[in-house]
Amino acid sequence: MAEREGDPVRGPRRADLAIPAHPAADRRTGILLAGPAPPRLPGQAPRLPGQSWPGTRPNGPDGPPGPRERAARASGAPERGAARPGGYNPALDGIRALAVLCVLVFHMDSLPGGYLGVDVFFVLSGFLITGQLLAEWDRTGAVSLRRFYLRRAYRLLPAFWLLALVGFTVVVLLGVGTAGERAEFLGSLTASLLYVNNYVQVVRQSTGAGWLGHTWSLSLEEQFYLLWPLVLVALCRRPRLARRLPMVLLGGAAVVVLWRIVLIASGASATRMYFALDTRADALLVGCALAAWLRAARRGPAGENAAAFAWRRRLDRVTPFLPVAGPAALALLAVAAMTAPSGWGPRPTALSYGGYTVVALLAGAVVLAVEQGRGTNWLFRALAAPPLAWLGRISYGFYLWHFPVVAYWGRDLTGEFGRWPAILAVGVLSVVLAAASYYLLERPVLRRRPADPPPRPPRASPPRRQPALAAVTGDGGDRGSEA
Repeated sequence: MAEREGDPVRGPRRADLAIPAHPAADRRTGILLAGPAPPRLPGQAPRLPGQSWPGTRPNGPDGPPGPRERAARASGAPERGAARPGGYNPALDGIRALAVLCVLVFHMDSLPGGYLGVDVFFVLSGFLITGQLLAEWDRTGAVSLRRFYLRRAYRLLPAFWLLALVGFTVVVLLGVGTAGERAEFLGSLTASLLYVNNYVQVVRQSTGAGWLGHTWSLSLEEQFYLLWPLVLVALCRRPRLARRLPMVLLGGAAVVVLWRIVLIASGASATRMYFALDTRADALLVGCALAAWLRAARRGPAGENAAAFAWRRRLDRVTPFLPVAGPAALALLAVAAMTAPSGWGPRPTALSYGGYTVVALLAGAVVLAVEQGRGTNWLFRALAAPPLAWLGRISYGFYLWHFPVVAYWGRDLTGEFGRWPAILAVGVLSVVLAAASYYLLERPVLRRRPADPPPRPPRASPPRRQPALAAVTGDGGDRGSEA
């Protein structure tokens, strides 16, 4: 749960899957309608309609980009057909805030399907991490695994180690709790440090003495972070797959659904479906596919402009419906949070058969709506409200600390004040701890993270071999994997 669009210390560093804004862009679709013509050289005749400027070639299905277009791409200048601007999107933080609040209320036994907030985290993680990796691929033609893993470590480990250290002090050194709880804590701590807690939960569910039971999702996401850059680079190196990357990734999500059905037919439990990476990767892949789609629509993979136009046309067909589809998807997610059955246990439910994928697609629709409707629709403005966006920025720490707060004080507060006052009190205490972690630990550590080297200039090579130079800069930031 720790991905976000910009570095919280160094400022927004990511023009998420987008191109700088252009004054002549259609506010609804973000597609450039017209742009200023290049300056006319002395003695040069005016350009006739449909005629290319000297030194350029048609940019699109009829021909590859000329030197002028390639220079504009390398400099990050806007170009025709560019989609709406990216950069830091506070509405995504708002989505994250709502998701982590749902998880909190679920752990207070007051929202049956609140655990589906974790699925929203997974979609955001896939979306944001894939955008960052594709950004680097488009800029340099490669992905530095060392820098990627280093960014992940600087972002995720300090807050988690603080939680583990405090828990170890309370449970082991101070002896709070029983001997059985100390053994349970140490077992969960070992599994969490090795990032296999999700598979341990399949065998034996444990709350980690009230400290680490929720870190299964962190283990699942770390497994994703370990494997996904390798898989994505392998796909990008194959032009036929790269041109169809969004569909390939959606196909991968469908394979996960089929795999769950196969496991259920062989007698696997709902617990196995809920906690394992191989059965929950569909939510991550939906986010990955969405990032690949927006990237393809806004630039085109591997310089294939005909493919870019095709993906852009698909995006244009969908965009007019987003002001309605986004709120409708959010409303359906709210209904699911209030009515969904338990996701684990011996008997699989409808969620295991395909419900998790439906939830992920609904979350993806909300993300797409706020990405394409930045500043232009009420859903964006609501989710980008400063209090929600701020809570989203500290949501990683909120997710880490709310679990022990609920475990130690949730029941007593409920008995003393009632359910909803107790939820409010637990939420406030979790916010205080999360804010302290964010401002006193996470941000100072990120300030000491080694800076990424400046991007290399694009290699001069034929368009089919040269990666498209999208203005997508990436920071492993603290953007998406909050659960």
